[in-house]
Amino acid sequence: MSSKGRSLGQREEKMKAIVKVEHQRIIFSKYKQEIFKKAAELSTQCGVDIAILLFSPQSNTVYSFGSPSVDSIITRFLGENRRLDALRRELRWLEKQVKAEKERGKALDVARKKWEDYINGLGWEELLQVIGKLEGLKRNAHAELQKKDAVAASASCSSSMSGANYGPPAEEIDDEITDTYRSP
Repeated sequence: MSSKGRSLGQREEKMKAIVKVEHQRIIFSKYKQEIFKKAAELSTQCGVDIAILLFSPQSNTVYSFGSPSVDSIITRFLGENRRLDALRRELRWLEKQVKAEKERGKALDVARKKWEDYINGLGWEELLQVIGKLEGLKRNAHAELQKKDAVAASASCSSSMSGANYGPPAEEIDDEITDTYRSP
């Protein structure tokens, strides 16, 4: 729509830089007060916390407005950024862990395939020997687990602060071992 049919108050004027320094100072002073006034209204009417920093181009002076205060808002903002940074660091660490676990999974798949090929190539007598060795390994692992549980139990009894339970109960671990290495 053409701006010819509009009155002077309705015409859209293109924004352009003010060249004269004195005019810049006047406009800056006028708008600075209007911006601070509108910020105070917004804070009062909507209950928002607000901070505004204005840097004067001529005098390198900083003008500020804050509700409740500029310092409290900046402190809160920086604190949230620190939490975000900590979360980003944790995310990067977790992504590395996921990548490492995927690589470990691939390596385990290769090892499992080799193990299956090896087992499939064994005769009956050799399979019985492998089963005996696996059962011995299971007994040794179970004995080590019981030792560690005894050490952990004695440590938790001596410390009244310790109430954390790390990992499943020993009974569940024993069931898992039995289920995993059940002989045919």
